[in-house]
This record gives sequence, C-alpha cells and structure tokens, in this order.
Amino acid sequence: MATKPEILDSALDVLRAGDALTIDAVARVSGLTKPGVVHHFATKEGLTLAVLDHLLLKWEAELSRRAGAGADAMGRLRAYIEYTLMGDMDPADLALLADPRLRVKLSVRWAERMNAWFGESDHPQVVAARLIADGAWIDRCLGMLPLDDPQRAAVVDVALSLLPKDSNS
Repeated sequence: MATKPEILDSALDVLRAGDALTIDAVARVSGLTKPGVVHHFATKEGLTLAVLDHLLLKWEAELSRRAGAGADAMGRLRAYIEYTLMGDMDPADLALLADPRLRVKLSVRWAERMNAWFGESDHPQVVAARLIADGAWIDRCLGMLPLDDPQRAAVVDVALSLLPKDSNS
C-alpha cells in the first residue's frame, strides 16, 4: 500500500501531466483504488490541501538548505530569490494553486507559510525583491521568458541588490 507521501507525490505527477487533480486521477497514478486514496484523504479539498502542505514542506527544505542554519528573514529571502531564479521549478507547483474552487484557500495557506518564512516587511525594496522572485517562480513554471543561467544570475544580482544591508528592515 502506498504511503501518504507517495500518494501526494502521485498527485503532483497528475498535475505535472497537465491533468486535473481528482481522487480518481491520483488513484490511477498511485496504483491504488479510489477507496484506497479516500482512506487517507476523504475529500478532494482535503487531498488538495495536503498536496499543498507536502509541496510547502519540500520548498521549506530546499530554502533551508540554501539559506543555511540560523538564517534570518533576509537570509531566507535571499535563498528564495536564488531558488526561484536558479533552482528547478516545477509547473505542478503553480498548477496546484490554479484550482478555481479552492484558489483563495490555497493562496492564503501558501502566503501564511511563505510570509512566516520571510517575515513581513513593508520596506519597498524588500517588497520589490520578493515580487521579482514571485514573478520569476510563476514565469519559470509557465516557461514564458527563456533566460539562460547567466541572464538569470544577473537578475538574482539585481534582486539581491534591492535588499537593505541591515537586518531591521
């Protein structure tokens, strides 16, 4: 029997394939029956929220790895900027947030987790750097602006140059 993390990975595979996230689709990809998936996730909403949390854990692990132990909010934001512009982005990340029925709930949950990670700042330069990274993430998931690594690295430098030098911003 598949574990919860394996089922959630199967759900991401469904999204990567461009299919709608349904319990039936996840059952098919995971090799389970629909009741087997429902045993772990009673509703599509429950499944979708669990997939989002699973995805966020992966993001947080990668950001922690990049930022290093004990990084402050600015260090974690730097890691996010570098990750969204230089790391491997997964279109399934963005596809998950596109569910029209759950868009608000999913967006709020994503924002709560990411804001807790970066801290909240209304400093215009911090906001601009975050918007660059958020835009890069969306762009990379959709593949709209083809940039090579040196071009992306130059954008990382621009975004990082916006961040205040002191940690109190």
